Amino acid sequence: MSQNYIIREATDADYPQILSIYRYYWNKHFENMPDDYEKVLSYLKEAFDKRKGYFNYWVCDNGDGGIYGWLSCLPVFFSPLRKSYNGELSIYLRIDKHNSIVAHKLAHEVVNEILPKSQIMVLWAHIDPANEPSKKLTEYFGFRNVTSTSNSPFYCENEVWVRNYK
Repeated sequence: MSQNYIIREATDADYPQILSIYRYYWNKHFENMPDDYEKVLSYLKEAFDKRKGYFNYWVCDNGDGGIYGWLSCLPVFFSPLRKSYNGELSIYLRIDKHNSIVAHKLAHEVVNEILPKSQIMVLWAHIDPANEPSKKLTEYFGFRNVTSTSNSPFYCENEVWVRNYK
């Protein structure tokens, strides 16, 4: 049986499922850091509430309101010289949709179809060095690894990948 995949902008009604998918990934990471966990969840909600235009959330919907995964493009810089021109890409999938086509469909629609029409010049992705599927996906969509760094207290190390549009 063929699966229907609908890629669309997230609505307020999608937030509970977006949060549920996000929590799956972060529950274990933050199990010993409850204060930080609540901060991270509040940042997610704040970013979701501020979505606008190309700085937004998109979901892969199964056609009956169930979300298989989501992708966000959030502002990276606040300097007036860079703030509208750089976005950070994040993709999260429902656990039963790992190794599926969902991430590819989301990335294709947003990275190849939607964001090239925006004013975004550079798209950034921060990836755990052990996350081979994410590294392969970003490479497939034209990102290149530019550095390894630790720029957050929540990660020991991550790789910075970028894709230039202009």
